Amino acid sequence: MSVMRTYPSETSGGRTTSPQPRVRDQAREALALMTFSAAVSVGFALLLLLSSGLSGSGH
Repeated sequence: MSVMRTYPSETSGGRTTSPQPRVRDQAREALALMTFSAAVSVGFALLLLLSSGLSGSGH
């Protein structure tokens, strides 16, 4: 008599694998990345505005 497993195994090939990150953790990382990207974009935009404003005021 053979017994078949009906659920996925926790190990792959005899070694343990780290569990996949939870969706909540992935969403938190994505939000942090978008916040950082927005901050960098706003910073560069302000830098461009300041530099163009300073160069134009010399006339």
